[in-house]
Amino acid sequence: WLGIAQAFRYSSLAALVSTALTPLYFYFLGMTLFALLTAVMVLFIFVKHRENIARLIRGEESRIGRAK
Repeated sequence: WLGIAQAFRYSSLAALVSTALTPLYFYFLGMTLFALLTAVMVLFIFVKHRENIARLIRGEESRIGRAK
């Protein structure tokens, strides 16, 4: 999370990237069931946060360290 947040200055982007990578962590640890379960959860999270994703794409999401 921290590396993405520092590089792009978007907390929401960092959270989405971290969330998306979670199934890979479990997969590489040999925990296939957890990888599958978290992959399903990632899909639900991305659907729930589709408005945030749209704001990120449009460049309208607030950045870390910038006052509105």
